[in-house]
Amino acid sequence: MQNRIHNQRGFTIVEMLIVLSIISLAMLMANTSFITFRESSTVNRAARVIAADVALARSYAIRHRTSVALVANESTQSYVIRDNAGTVYLNRAFDARSEMLIGSLDVAVAGDSIAFNERGFMSGAGSANIDIARNGRRRRVQVNAVGRWRITVN
Repeated sequence: MQNRIHNQRGFTIVEMLIVLSIISLAMLMANTSFITFRESSTVNRAARVIAADVALARSYAIRHRTSVALVANESTQSYVIRDNAGTVYLNRAFDARSEMLIGSLDVAVAGDSIAFNERGFMSGAGSANIDIARNGRRRRVQVNAVGRWRITVN
């Protein structure tokens, strides 16, 4: 009988299982990082939208020479921008229909309303904070008396 040495090509099942296990672990770590990034990105984007809407309310007050307010409804995570006559300029909701679903919205000012007079200055309070959160990630939009805003990690 003749002994033949066969040149084997391919991988064994054990080698394949090891490679698949390593790939699975790498995908699991990447997915966890992606979820964290997405949550943080959503809260950051919502904070930027709120800050832009505060600037919009101030701009409408100056342009239309009337008092304009951002009036929040914290239970529905939404707000409207309206003037004293009741004209609604913007209606914004951070709910399931929105791209930016947030867990909580808290406007830390009396009446949950930030109002600007016809000169663009905040009426009433000297400053206001708008806190938003989602799954432990928090941001604060700070608005000063002249309508300037700043976003901070809360």
